[in-house]
Amino acid sequence: MKSIDDILNLVTGTSNDGAKNETLSELANDRPAKEEFTKIKNAWALASTGRKMPDYRVEQLYLDFQKQLNSKRKTIGLFPSFLKYAAVFILAIGISSVLDHFRSEIAPAFPQINTVIAENGQISKVILPDSSVVWLNSGTQISYRSDFSVSDREISLTGQAFFQVTKNEKLPLKVRCRDLEVKVLGTRFDVSAYPEDKNVRVFLESGKVEIGNSTAQSSPYRLHPGEMAEYNKQSGNMSRSRPDPGKFISWKEGILVFRDDPMEEVIPKLQRRYNIEIDIASPAIYQSVFTATLKNETLEEVFKSISFACSVQYQIVKGEHLNTKTKVLLYNR
Repeated sequence: MKSIDDILNLVTGTSNDGAKNETLSELANDRPAKEEFTKIKNAWALASTGRKMPDYRVEQLYLDFQKQLNSKRKTIGLFPSFLKYAAVFILAIGISSVLDHFRSEIAPAFPQINTVIAENGQISKVILPDSSVVWLNSGTQISYRSDFSVSDREISLTGQAFFQVTKNEKLPLKVRCRDLEVKVLGTRFDVSAYPEDKNVRVFLESGKVEIGNSTAQSSPYRLHPGEMAEYNKQSGNMSRSRPDPGKFISWKEGILVFRDDPMEEVIPKLQRRYNIEIDIASPAIYQSVFTATLKNETLEEVFKSISFACSVQYQIVKGEHLNTKTKVLLYNR
């Protein structure tokens, strides 16, 4: 089983890239370790929300937690890890006034970077320290400082996320993705900024947002509800439109909506959602368009639809090992 130290370092964001990748790889094949990782991750997430609990609930959680830990303390060498577990638990259920004092007095001097990742094939929901809610689409990562909502509310985004922001006029929330910065007070909006996509898209469901470009001396670009701004990474041009809202925000409900979308845009979305690799035998396939609403369809059902709509053939090749992705081959008839 993976060591508790490695799991704690992964949860708290103190692993280096090499150790992080190694631990994630081993967790995929180690069920007991994966269960421990989930428990600690949930405790750490609870700490970030600053939720309050009744005293009796805190006491019961602590007793259950201690009982679980005692069953694992079979050697003296595990004792330092026990202390780390206790620290995570205390953070998760600690008195809010102590936590607030720590955030305001200590955290700003020694801020750390918290990173949350939704792997391919997953959709995650995160509650930030200010009670703002963020949904992460597959293949998405957000990062924010441990003193978030103390002196600022800044988030770095790679991928796609939907934000439901708690209003704070003194500290507007800022989402940074490449050269763009989306600034809001309190609103609901979606940002799609995958590295492989040609455009960054910002769709506003309600409220107001300002979009700025750090590389240009232009005025902030303001959106109104129902509008979408599309920023071309290569040209630096920004355009505005009023698309179908469901197409850009239904993903957080597990629904993918395509409306005459070119396969060049469809393929990356399917790869992320189903955690697969798609190989294209002919570049002409990218020029085909696809219309569908997908929710619980299997891979077979999805590619049967694509085969019919785009006049192509497909072959699904299952991965031979646990960490090997399924591949789908698309080729002309």
